[in-house]
Amino acid sequence: MQLGVIGTGKIVQEALPVIVQTPGITVRSIWAREHSRERAAELAATYGIPQVYTDYDALLADEAVDFVYVALVNSVHYEYTLRALQAGKNVILEKPACLQASELIHLATEARRRGLYLFEAVTLLHLPAMHRIMDELIPLIGSIRHVECNYSQRSSRMDRYLRGDVAPALDPATGGGALMDINVYNLHFATALLGAPDEARYDCLRGFNGVDLSGTAVMTYREALAVCTGTKDTDAPSFGLVQGEKGWIRVDGPVSTLQSVTLCLRGKEPSSLPVAPVSHRMAPEFAAFERIYTQHDLATMNRWLDHSIVVMSLLDVLRRRQ
Repeated sequence: MQLGVIGTGKIVQEALPVIVQTPGITVRSIWAREHSRERAAELAATYGIPQVYTDYDALLADEAVDFVYVALVNSVHYEYTLRALQAGKNVILEKPACLQASELIHLATEARRRGLYLFEAVTLLHLPAMHRIMDELIPLIGSIRHVECNYSQRSSRMDRYLRGDVAPALDPATGGGALMDINVYNLHFATALLGAPDEARYDCLRGFNGVDLSGTAVMTYREALAVCTGTKDTDAPSFGLVQGEKGWIRVDGPVSTLQSVTLCLRGKEPSSLPVAPVSHRMAPEFAAFERIYTQHDLATMNRWLDHSIVVMSLLDVLRRRQ
């Protein structure tokens, strides 16, 4: 996988140390807008990236690049991904994939028509603990009746926001807010377990610019209920809790990292289960993307993409019903 990195923001700075250590991935270039050229050059020097671009079309014309990692503000994900697919590039797209389901469906159609790979980077889906929960633990607790997730983390940009300096992550015009930023992990977790809900609503508290600083999504199924809370204005212990007819599973910490897992079967004491260590929460997803691409496993890619469309469609409903 010969990668071009699109962007220089916080998520790129976190991801690059992981990407360059992933076997099978070589970072060939990094793109930034002209005003961020210096930062891109610094990242290139730090991580041994040979080419810096400020012309996106030039990067897309670079035959040394077969994949791009789109890690820009949410509101331009669709545009930059579509251009990459039309140029014949495969894409890793940061979450949330788009601002609405119709955009992601169009991107998926374009990728499938061209035989290209399109991955949404959602950490929890690829973590060893998630595989264990899905494959081993869910069958033990029986039919799921209730899922509850809380991801509460005061934004590092909150003090700036309260002074009137609005970063994209807290700007509704760019797809910011609690639902699209951190609660989306909870939605991925719940829908991975239960699928698309029959009904859903979102209740939130808004800031001065209309952004949802905190909120709770309630999803109703025929025989189950999921409640997903995300806050960017306060801190609190984060967790995931899955309740089945025969027991429960608890995740301590945000479900985006799945750092610890406890199982309790009815009539027995809770037991903390060993979780396979990972070097970084992003490491399993990039390793998975490289493996699927190398193995030409379009079927798995399409299954993940269908899941992303389910979540994006749910986000459409929640944003309408708030």
